[in-house]
Amino acid sequence: MAVEPACSNGEAQEADSVVSLIAAHCHAMAELECLGSHLMHAGEAEAELIGPRLDAVMKNETVIRRQAAMAPVADVCELKMKAAYFERLINNGWCDVDVDDLHELLRSFVNLPI
Repeated sequence: MAVEPACSNGEAQEADSVVSLIAAHCHAMAELECLGSHLMHAGEAEAELIGPRLDAVMKNETVIRRQAAMAPVADVCELKMKAAYFERLINNGWCDVDVDDLHELLRSFVNLPI
């Protein structure tokens, strides 16, 4: 599979495979959930330490989600996998999928090689 440039922050970068990006996003979501849980049970001093880390992890999750949305699909199997993953994200309320993510997701389906 050819590597194509993707962009999440205005800079071109190499796109990873759809499977790797979905796995990376799942990992980021798990890390976010863990830190959020710690924050809920933390004292005031500990919460001050967790807060900046939580912000960084939230930003990282957003970047990975956008990269996953933008990643080109190589075949119908990847298209179905990507569509199902984003459907679960939206329907289960696991994270806020914004309009730009949806536009990039749909744009990645348009370029499916036939």
